[in-house]
Amino acid sequence: MPRRDPDPTPRPFTRRLGVIGDVHAEEGRLAGALAWMDRQGVDTLICTGDLADGPGSVDRCVEQLAIAGVITVRGNHDRWLLEDRVREIPHAHRLDDIGSDARSYLEDLPKTAALDTPMGSILLCHGIGDNDLRKVWPGTERMEVERSEELDAILADGSHRFVVNGHMHYRVLIDFPELLLINAGTLTARHRPGISLIDFDRQTIEAHEFDGDQVARHVAVHRLGGAGRRVWSDTQAFDGTWTAVALYDYDPA
Repeated sequence: MPRRDPDPTPRPFTRRLGVIGDVHAEEGRLAGALAWMDRQGVDTLICTGDLADGPGSVDRCVEQLAIAGVITVRGNHDRWLLEDRVREIPHAHRLDDIGSDARSYLEDLPKTAALDTPMGSILLCHGIGDNDLRKVWPGTERMEVERSEELDAILADGSHRFVVNGHMHYRVLIDFPELLLINAGTLTARHRPGISLIDFDRQTIEAHEFDGDQVARHVAVHRLGGAGRRVWSDTQAFDGTWTAVALYDYDPA
């Protein structure tokens, strides 16, 4: 039976998708990412949010995303900024730091967005669905298991073929029988900044990393299908013995 989405609103259709993770006010690296994506001929750009709380300007990041027409969702750091909460963290912005246009942009960001592709629907979110703090991780020697009832409900519903999220800052693929979770990572220098390019006609995802503010290195390419990779029935099946399918140079040792 074909997948059906209950939302009748027309959605963007993409064949070549540029994926930008959590920005954290890395305005220079965001500019480099957008310039590089423009040269690759992508037809749609998406971003997992968290524009706030970093070394640069939220206003300039918002301006760049708006000019480039990037489909962006709100992250927990954006929500915290608007709520004037959790402002004791490093590089925290304050509402007085941003202009009215940037504030309106953040207030208008949706929690989720959906796109269509030749392979099926994408759900874009920051955590999982409406929960911007939810993490998903099958468990490795370095990091414990993070399960998600929200993702299990998405799996059971069957409306989406892909979920693209951020929040954890690890660019990885997590395979389920009818859904691929793609974590977009981040632009912040503390967590291997990079971006990804998805070609749905070729059914591939390419990972690229930065040298300074410029996209400089091609580090990985994976098929969008899970052939040869571990496939989980749902997040309740996570057992802590996963070798990450990384969109960066990964050493599991």
